[in-house]
Amino acid sequence: MGEWRTMKRLLTAGLLVLGLTAGAFAQALAPTVNVRGVVASLDGNVLTVAAPIGTATTKITLAPNFTVQYIVKSSLAKVAPGSFVGAAAVPQTDGSLRALEIHIFPPGVTPAAGSRPYDLTPTSTMTNGSVDTIGTTKVDTVTAKTLTLKYDGGEKTITVTPDTPIVTYEPATAAAIVKGAHVNVRATKAADGTLTAAGVNVGKDGLVPPM
Repeated sequence: MGEWRTMKRLLTAGLLVLGLTAGAFAQALAPTVNVRGVVASLDGNVLTVAAPIGTATTKITLAPNFTVQYIVKSSLAKVAPGSFVGAAAVPQTDGSLRALEIHIFPPGVTPAAGSRPYDLTPTSTMTNGSVDTIGTTKVDTVTAKTLTLKYDGGEKTITVTPDTPIVTYEPATAAAIVKGAHVNVRATKAADGTLTAAGVNVGKDGLVPPM
């Protein structure tokens, strides 16, 4: 129970993963951006993130009490009716949604349920909701799963193929922010272009966060 309480605190206290946490209030006041890349350096509370390709870097000032969590591999075997998940997806020609990634949240953590645009592709969305039903379908002759996610005011059915990345979260510390680690940071952008963030997501053991 102590581990889950710690996880819930991390997820709700400041790790702005996917724009899904309590920072949604701040998002209404200032634009937010996802910064993806590898750690170039952490100097005090100033994180420099190098772009995955090229030489560009981005500096982010972290909150004095910034939090850190690992992104770790998981599987659909961990998902059951009632699970709360986030699904990044893209529309298909038939109007259905195909998952680009699935994020599994621990019990009791239900951040910002709903469906909204997401920046992985020009047409991608992020849907956060409780799993209502789990079914099966075929995608190019391959058996895939379907997750019907419900949230207040709506629902979406997402097709999850065998190669869809499935991840979950583990508590971490600033010691995880080492040079070369893959990170994703949900940052708030000020009028002068500077970026600030309350938390950092780090791919564990070299994992590249899919988000």
